[in-house]
Amino acid sequence: MCLSTATPITADAIVIECSRRAQRYPRILRPPLRYVDLAALQRAWHRVAEVIGTMGADVLYLNPCRYLQAPPILDGPLPRSLYFCDEPRRVDAAEPGRSSRNVLTRPIYGPAYARERRLDRATIARASLVATNSHYTSVEIQRVYGREAAVIPMGVPDEMLERPNPTATEPFLLSVGALVSNKCHDLVLHAAAATTEHRRVVIVSPRFERDEGERLRSLARMLHIDLSLRAGISDAELAELYASAFATLYLARREPLGLVSLEAQACGCPVIVADEGGLPETVADGQTGWLVMRDPQAVAAKLAMLDDLDIRSAMSTAARRRARSFTWRASAVEVERLLSELHRGSVSR
Repeated sequence: MCLSTATPITADAIVIECSRRAQRYPRILRPPLRYVDLAALQRAWHRVAEVIGTMGADVLYLNPCRYLQAPPILDGPLPRSLYFCDEPRRVDAAEPGRSSRNVLTRPIYGPAYARERRLDRATIARASLVATNSHYTSVEIQRVYGREAAVIPMGVPDEMLERPNPTATEPFLLSVGALVSNKCHDLVLHAAAATTEHRRVVIVSPRFERDEGERLRSLARMLHIDLSLRAGISDAELAELYASAFATLYLARREPLGLVSLEAQACGCPVIVADEGGLPETVADGQTGWLVMRDPQAVAAKLAMLDDLDIRSAMSTAARRRARSFTWRASAVEVERLLSELHRGSVSR
């Protein structure tokens, strides 16, 4: 099941209608519509709970809501539930999330923010079991919500694990992630400018965001870096980019885990990732890639080391070997184990 604001992943999915209006109007007209949207979102999730209640399900597996984080459906007589929390709500959990809200509109939206926070916390408090993607995120969930969270190892698509060894390397640096400031694509551009080669940078995102895209293009022009922005490409196209890139850079702030790092290694691409958040859990430092401070000069120093073909070859081989253990099949087995525990009643909450 999902709301109409999401993309169904199966042909027979049950889709519950949810209409959101605020984004269609100028900013000055949005405040009352945001409250209307929040009410519509709650009604839609209530309808989801009603439908689930008629199914006679044994257990319930919950994924996050893109707007509220934890979906607010656990306030009724539903089955035991496993909630996969990919991270606490950043906007409530810590800086810089809290400071990202516009100071001029905070008083207007204050009651809505408070309501969203209560809904998120209520669901995670009522879930029978909580799971997450990394030990780092598990600690954050304990800190923010006071709940323990089982860590489920994440995977990469089979087509990336099954790719042949890279046969050629093009002189570009790859950065993958949404076009938002916390993914730090701008730091990748600065790192490229700090090298003597000034390699081309390719940024791949799920969708194009005009404001951030234009900001990055402007920065690239200022730094004299050739920048290519690509959005919404297939896994096969992404795998080809991983396999042919000089290196994949993932320098995001407080990333819960970092699937990009795992995917790049599966394709034999050395990775350079920020030494914070869950990213250190994805790399064998010095063997499959490097952990670095989020500093252009530190990144540039590691890129210079990859010019040594022996280092590059050894790192590529080690990366592919390590990535074989990151499969979605293994992740699914662990999810099934937790759901079976719920079904047997060995989890009391």
